[in-house]
Amino acid sequence: MGLAVRPPKLVQEKISAFLKQIAIVAPGQYFYQPEEFHVTVLTIISGTEFWRPEIRQLAACRAVIKEVLSRQKPFAICFRGVTASPGAVIIQGFPQDDTLEKIRAELRDAFAQNGLTDRLDRRYKINSAHITAMRFCRPQTDWKPLASLLAENRETDFGEMTADRIQLIFGDWYASAESSRTLQEYPLR
Repeated sequence: MGLAVRPPKLVQEKISAFLKQIAIVAPGQYFYQPEEFHVTVLTIISGTEFWRPEIRQLAACRAVIKEVLSRQKPFAICFRGVTASPGAVIIQGFPQDDTLEKIRAELRDAFAQNGLTDRLDRRYKINSAHITAMRFCRPQTDWKPLASLLAENRETDFGEMTADRIQLIFGDWYASAESSRTLQEYPLR
């Protein structure tokens, strides 16, 4: 479960067009659908075996989130270029100021003040503004076409967004459309 922002339709369309190219050179991978695209603001309860006991504190978590986000302003993110990790292809996001960083810091501080920090950042401390577009789930016989396509798109402009609301989302590791649902939406002022 986590906090996320969703890119607008124009950004979704550009990412989807890029994924159609990848599907040709790297078939059989997990390709995110437009409704699954998101930027994680903060992971509240990681997708690990510990989630069931932690879900009992959902009400306390929601109270902290509501309080912190009620004072936050919208922020802009530009999406430019792609990169790959051992597990995924990522659309790079670049916040246009330090608002996202401040929101994350205030949330972490508020969770700490309320004794709820043991669940945050369990897998890794998020500090970027990327959109995961594809996850590797099958080995390829030849990675060169994918590497070439990624290099060609190293500086591709996927558009920008102004995040004026943050969603609390419950779902699986992939944030797949069939398992994810929005629990709450918090408008930014």
